Formats: sequence, C-alpha cells, structure tokens
Amino acid sequence: MLLNKPTSGIDSIEETLAWASIFNHHLTSEELHHNLLRKMSIDDMNDIIDSSDDIQRKNGHILTSSYPVNASIREWKKNANMMLSITENVLAILASCRMVTGLAITGSVAAGVCQDGGDVDVLIITRKNWVWRVRALAIYLAHNHESGEYLCPNMVLDEESLEIEPSIYAARELMQIIPVKDTGGLTSLYEANQWATEILPNSKTKQMIFVSGEKSYPWWWSIMRLPIFGNFIESWEANRRIKELTKHSTSTEAIYTRSVCRGHENEHKKRIENEYIQVVGDSNG
Repeated sequence: MLLNKPTSGIDSIEETLAWASIFNHHLTSEELHHNLLRKMSIDDMNDIIDSSDDIQRKNGHILTSSYPVNASIREWKKNANMMLSITENVLAILASCRMVTGLAITGSVAAGVCQDGGDVDVLIITRKNWVWRVRALAIYLAHNHESGEYLCPNMVLDEESLEIEPSIYAARELMQIIPVKDTGGLTSLYEANQWATEILPNSKTKQMIFVSGEKSYPWWWSIMRLPIFGNFIESWEANRRIKELTKHSTSTEAIYTRSVCRGHENEHKKRIENEYIQVVGDSNG
C-alpha cells in the first residue's frame, strides 16, 4: 500500500497521528518526526504543532483531539521495558551465534509499548543455508529457556533474501526496529530496502542495544554446526517445517521457503492497512 504523500506539513503530522491512533500509541516529538511522510526539520514540525488548535503536548506526547487518550500508555511502556529486560539472556545467546549476522527487536516492543499478554518479536538474519537450524534454536530457547517466555522469532531470513515489498506499513516497521547484532545482516537489510527512507525521509536507524547473559546452548547445537551432517539437518528441517507450516497456514502474508521463514499468520499488515485507510478517510472527512 503506497499512497500519495501529504502535500503540507500539517497534513503529514495529522497522517502520522492517525497512524499511531490505530495502535492506541502516543508519540513523542522525536517519534512523530521520525515517522513523518514529508521531509521537514523537527523545528518546523514543532512550529506547526504550536500553531495548531487541534494538536497539543501532554506528558511528553503529541496528542490530537481527533483520537482518544490512552490512559494505559505509561503502563504499556513499562511492559515493553520489562519484557525486553526479561528476554535479554536469550537475545544474548542468539547474538553470540556466529551463524546469525543480524538480530533486531521488531513490532510493538521496538515501538516502545506493549500490552499485557504481548511478546518480543525478533527478526533474525542468518548466513546462507542456516535459516531453519537457527529458527529451531530460537524456538527451543523460547520454549525452554527461563528468559524465553516472551521471545517470538516470527521472521528468520538468510542474508541473500532481504528484499521487502515497499509500503508505508513496511517502512515504519523496518525503521523502528532496535538492532541487537549486526555483522553485516542488518546493514544489508537496510541497503536492500532503501525505499524505506524515501517513504520516511526524516527517519534514522536506531542505536544498537547491548545484551548480556550466560551463553548456554542446547546439547544438540554442536551437531547442527557439523559441516556435512549440519547441512543435511538443514535440508531435512526445512523440508518438514515448510510442508507442515504451509499445510496449516491460512495467511496471505506468511512465507515459508528455504531462505525465508515469515510466520505472519495473523495477517497483521493487512488488518493495519485496512484500518489505516478507514482512519485516514475519516480524518479527511
């Protein structure tokens, strides 16, 4: 979904606030500027906000009378920080894996908010022919490690399959990720999707976070790493998981191939884009 860019500064601000309202999210000045579809300085944006009758600042957020105030926003921000802290050890294990060339927090936690019952979505980029073994490791950690209860590895890509279909949704998702590790994978991801900064001309990649913890792997991981037998396991795991996941998938957004495991079974992108069309249409009268 690519729509025409707003033709004025106030229209761009209102579009971004409309987008945030879909998630019941309140943006800071910096977050608002980051997500604008129109190129402008943050000072110019702030001047427009200060001269508007409908847009106001409250508790560090930019709000508009067009959408309700989320009384739980501070609790959601605490949830995101808590869940990220709990997940740190499993993130450290994944980051220590030499076959992982890129690791990032995505989704709501990357945006800095999370409702009760949410999880920590992660993007993992691997060396070629390592997607399904690394996915198996991430799933194991999510189910068995004491710090893995919130871990959700819903996108695992190999470093040669990084192109994403351009859209406003994808641009905002990509440019809000929080890097955890980059030995070339995330750099290649940004390079393969330079259209994202054309859609969001004020955006910048976020600063990498440092994670630490005991680097303990399951006993079978050393077998996965064997040169010949490991390749056999990769092929076996890919074949059986692709067959199983494809059979049970009802999503138009999920992709299961040798080089891509994108488990977007809830069709989040489609739902958000449909809501976006409605809310932008409503805001335009």
